[in-house]
Amino acid sequence: MLIKSLLPSLTSSPTTTQAFGAAGQAMAELFTAGCIGSTCVKKDYLNANIVQSLSKTCFSILLPMFLSTSIMTTVEKYGLTKSSLAIPLVAITHCMTLYMISRHVLLPIFGIDDESVEGRATNVCCAFGNSGVVPMIFAEALFRNAGGDVLQKAYSQVSLYLIGWSPVFWSFGRNALLGGLVNKSSSDYKEQQLTLMERLESLKSLFPPPVLGVFFGLVLSSIPFLRCLVMDCSPEGAKKKAPLGVLFNSCQNLGRAANPLALLVLTSSLALGNSNSKLAAMDDQHHEEIPLIRRWTCVSIARFAVSPILMISLLKLVHGFGIIGSTTSDPMLWFILILQASMPPAQNSVIMLQVAEKTKEASSLARFLFVMYATAMIPVVIVATILLEKCNLTV
Repeated sequence: MLIKSLLPSLTSSPTTTQAFGAAGQAMAELFTAGCIGSTCVKKDYLNANIVQSLSKTCFSILLPMFLSTSIMTTVEKYGLTKSSLAIPLVAITHCMTLYMISRHVLLPIFGIDDESVEGRATNVCCAFGNSGVVPMIFAEALFRNAGGDVLQKAYSQVSLYLIGWSPVFWSFGRNALLGGLVNKSSSDYKEQQLTLMERLESLKSLFPPPVLGVFFGLVLSSIPFLRCLVMDCSPEGAKKKAPLGVLFNSCQNLGRAANPLALLVLTSSLALGNSNSKLAAMDDQHHEEIPLIRRWTCVSIARFAVSPILMISLLKLVHGFGIIGSTTSDPMLWFILILQASMPPAQNSVIMLQVAEKTKEASSLARFLFVMYATAMIPVVIVATILLEKCNLTV
């Protein structure tokens, strides 16, 4: 009854047809971008070093600018509400609950050892979706031609979700993936000093640049004096020019490059990882410990069935307490959060393994993610189609 009350059945009505067409168009754009990224890798226009540099630029500079200016624009127009403050908490609760369900229910059903390297990677893939790049690209493809500020609202909901998702992924998710890989000795004072510095670095990792960008945007837009320094304000109906408006405009312009660059990095990284994993498989006489079809089925059920159902349940619960609106009064919140719950696994898990110098495991995971992303189009399009019609969003 819970799902039926939220998700209508797919029909042949004009509204459903239009929504399905828009969702299919969005996924077709992602697929086309994947072909372009793969071609760039095949032609050697992009290699691992170039993609890494582009990734750092996007992750550390462009994406924080984009998220910061997006959240500032939204807060300036609508202010902070109970629902916007609840989104990070919903994101954290969803990821942690899904992790426990995957570890104690799904992995045992499929006979996957949650203590093995592949088992931990599978569990992380079940619990954490791609919550930054793909949802924003998908939202842009869907709502770029919509009237009003529909697209801006979508970006803001993604930004708020990242506030909760990112620290959990880069701290708990990383530890779950690596499984206490690093063992250090602290026999002398120098070792203890290094350990302390590493602990500070680990605290820093809880707040990656995109999260800092959102926090920065929230602070600036929440304090009227600071907001009027960088954004044009309208106190008492008179438009007031911001003294430092050039900073906001520059960040906003540069931030627009985040989505296309992030898409190129994503598709190129998957292509590079898939290519490397094939070479590694030729050199390695051992087959994968977990059959690919078993991992794929487990993660697909988690990401495209259990995860959206869990998110719907959480949103229903929060709505019952009067913290968020309904699908009628706050449709974009429901759309983005359920879409977030239906995303394929986060590809940054590969980066975590590479940094930990587990090259073979990173290549194996990249190959698995390549398959996941290639097959994710159908369930994501179906979920987006249902959501567009149920939330009555203009595309």
